[in-house]
Amino acid sequence: MYLAPITTVMKWFPDRRSLATGIALSAFGAGAAIAPGIIQTIVDYFAVAPEFIGTLADFAHGENLSAANTHVELITLPDGSQVIANSSPVGEPGRPVIVATELDVSKLPNVTRGPGVYALGTGDTGVSKALGSLGLAYGALGLLGSRFMMVPHPQWSLAPLDAKDRGEGVGKNADIRINENNNFGLPASYVTTNTLQFPLLWLSVFGNATGGLALLSSSKLMITDIWTGVAPSLVTTSFATGYVSALGIGMAVGRFGWSALSDYIGRKNTYALFGVGIPIMGFAPTLCHSAVASSGTGDSVLPLVMTFYGGSVLAITFYGGGFFFFSAFFFFFS
Repeated sequence: MYLAPITTVMKWFPDRRSLATGIALSAFGAGAAIAPGIIQTIVDYFAVAPEFIGTLADFAHGENLSAANTHVELITLPDGSQVIANSSPVGEPGRPVIVATELDVSKLPNVTRGPGVYALGTGDTGVSKALGSLGLAYGALGLLGSRFMMVPHPQWSLAPLDAKDRGEGVGKNADIRINENNNFGLPASYVTTNTLQFPLLWLSVFGNATGGLALLSSSKLMITDIWTGVAPSLVTTSFATGYVSALGIGMAVGRFGWSALSDYIGRKNTYALFGVGIPIMGFAPTLCHSAVASSGTGDSVLPLVMTFYGGSVLAITFYGGGFFFFSAFFFFFS
């Protein structure tokens, strides 16, 4: 569902491979912006809250002594797990449990009973059922879309273009138009073994893909595990979902926007701008460490949160924009 549309659109627009690929890939970025909210809704629909047993004395501040009999007493086993004590006035003795703090509960929107003791092995995150439902929906959409996808006829080619249609004078970096008189390119074996550009381009593809995918795959985990503890009133579940959606929007904008910009400033100049992503990602761990180490309020860490937010969105535009460059560069190697 990813490669088939991209290779197909490149065959239909050989004279505008970069722009066509950028437009097609921007749809994937738009999907990444829309999907987090839909996925979270489906997960919440299937989620089942774990069984709440009671509160610990540590969580029950300000209560009178008569309410103390409603608290759960626990014992810790040698392996570190916790079970309900025999002397506990609440719960079944010996039952394995887990203690959820206020921070833990804030990460689980389906848990409404607050911090306390929950029975281990109860409840359902809803993730597995949501993934199954999404798999069926994606499969149906992919099957439907394949019925409308066609490749050009083997004999099809662009008609020869005159000077006006070729866009001469439009800009020094205008895309090269292709017709039957074009005859350029080097043998693949020569490019891969005798040029420095190919391994460097391969390394840039590798770095761009691994860095971008790492950011996308761990985006919600980073924003919740790192920043929720620093600013719990600001970085809520909805904030984290919005952050993931913002990354998807950034990826879509990068795939289409950078391709359009390259028509004016050139591919090499545009690709050089992607180097800004290196210091952004390199500074991110230091930024997170500074926020965690600080003991300030939510207002004082707000600039750090938004710097992380904006920097990662900018970096992901480079990840999205890189894909249309690769198709154009590889075309000149072929």
